[in-house]
Amino acid sequence: MAACSDIATALARFSSCEETANGARVPTHCVYPSFETVFVYVVKHGDGFIVHDGGGAFRSAWIHGRDDGLIRRSLTRASERFFSEVRDDMVSTTADSIEWLQAAIISVANASASGAALAVEKISAATEKALALKIQGVLLRLFPEKSVAREFSVAGRSGKTHTFDFAVRDMGRTILLDAIAPHHVSIAAKYVAFSDSKYDGSGVIDRFAVFDKPIDASDRALIEQVADLVPLASLERGLQRAVLK
Repeated sequence: MAACSDIATALARFSSCEETANGARVPTHCVYPSFETVFVYVVKHGDGFIVHDGGGAFRSAWIHGRDDGLIRRSLTRASERFFSEVRDDMVSTTADSIEWLQAAIISVANASASGAALAVEKISAATEKALALKIQGVLLRLFPEKSVAREFSVAGRSGKTHTFDFAVRDMGRTILLDAIAPHHVSIAAKYVAFSDSKYDGSGVIDRFAVFDKPIDASDRALIEQVADLVPLASLERGLQRAVLK
């Protein structure tokens, strides 16, 4: 069991405070989707304090997708849960006195982290949806419409049913295709679905995880264990090779 002194050492950085142009900057235990620390800024205001995230949540989400409206809606929703608000793309709240300052810091930190995570999840879903439409266009150029199934369900070895964006069914063979986004929720879901459906009794000859945005090397390595990771630009050639097997 770790000694209290070890724990105190490990958490020492969270007791630091740095004066900046935006206020006194305090690191928190919360993190953004990219696992960066959420910093909170404290500004003296009369007898109380204004606490804000310096726009950290907005910037974190914007890196993943430049949809300002979606990001603001997500931040607002998360802020309401943690008794904060969004002003000038910053999550903020007030503390009327020093006694309420700790609660205000915790509130803003959680709202900032949750808002960024919610925005990135929505951006990921929108990215997958847009990509699926592009995949559909490629499929319908290559195959008769009756051979292309949308929202295709496959029973996995575990007994769980997984739904894939598309399946191409030709001469008793099946090719599964899923749009994939560079986000941990998308990566994890696709890995589980492809992995569980990867066995001889499924009748599937190929599994394509299709992407059109850069994917982290570690995520690529994970998906490539269970499916072919195919850039959208190479999908047509990949499908042509698959049907000739």
